[in-house]
Amino acid sequence: MAVLASAAALLATETNAGFYLGAAVGGDRSPSMLLVSGDDDRATRCDEFINSRYAELPECTALDRSVGAADAWSSEFASAWGAQAGVAVGHRFGRFRVELEGDYGNVGLDTSSPIIAPSGVPYTRIAAPELADAYERIGSVKSLGLFVSAYVDIPNRTRFTPFVGIGAGVGLASMDYDVLWERTDNLDDVIYAGAGLPNEDEIRRNLVGGDTRARQRLRDRLSAAHITVGVAYALTERVSLEIRARHLRSSGFRDSGSYITLRGHPSELRRDGSEPVRWNVGTEDTNRAHVGLRLTYRL
Repeated sequence: MAVLASAAALLATETNAGFYLGAAVGGDRSPSMLLVSGDDDRATRCDEFINSRYAELPECTALDRSVGAADAWSSEFASAWGAQAGVAVGHRFGRFRVELEGDYGNVGLDTSSPIIAPSGVPYTRIAAPELADAYERIGSVKSLGLFVSAYVDIPNRTRFTPFVGIGAGVGLASMDYDVLWERTDNLDDVIYAGAGLPNEDEIRRNLVGGDTRARQRLRDRLSAAHITVGVAYALTERVSLEIRARHLRSSGFRDSGSYITLRGHPSELRRDGSEPVRWNVGTEDTNRAHVGLRLTYRL
């Protein structure tokens, strides 16, 4: 009886074996994100474009450029839904399937968030009225993923076949990113950067209206893993329609760049270009969700 059972299982596996193609559409939910950012700037009074007497201050020539600089901040963004599409090619081995999957997601976040100091207080509250505004903005968030996945079907006597799968792969993520630190344009406002220095008036004049800003398409390659559950309905002998939901976890995102303007001048601290300033943006590991439909055709 054991031999007959084994033979029957092999026959069933052979009967259900074969390649298939799939095409999916649905919704892509971007995660709530905490952007943690920073740069290698020095304190404002160490900027030669702002303070011509910067070399008189020991902290402005120290090798550690972070001394006295506000070089860490964060901003929070809520989750949002967008569109997702995907294709797959797979091979079935009885109840088991192995797939190579590709998917593309696009979420139009289009949201700005105030920049928060490490203390948890918005910089516009800490540095008012010198700092008129400070925010980061994310536009569209796009992702392109390639996964190797394995699925287990749960057969029964109906046309409905529940399934569960896991997979791992790589993803390319990108987002439209803006940051703005807007200085007051009113010379009568309190400006703290040069307080107590002999050339305080010079520093005040050079700082008024001097914005720090950046705009760039950020990109990074991420590792990712997923768990997927769903149910397939057999429309015909070869065609089935799947309803599926996927939880996707990706590694942290990182990218960097130079400012368009740093306090109203090029992204550097010295007029000879010897100390360029670069910023960086990053997230921790993120979670995303896909829900949608997939049409599968057995070859």
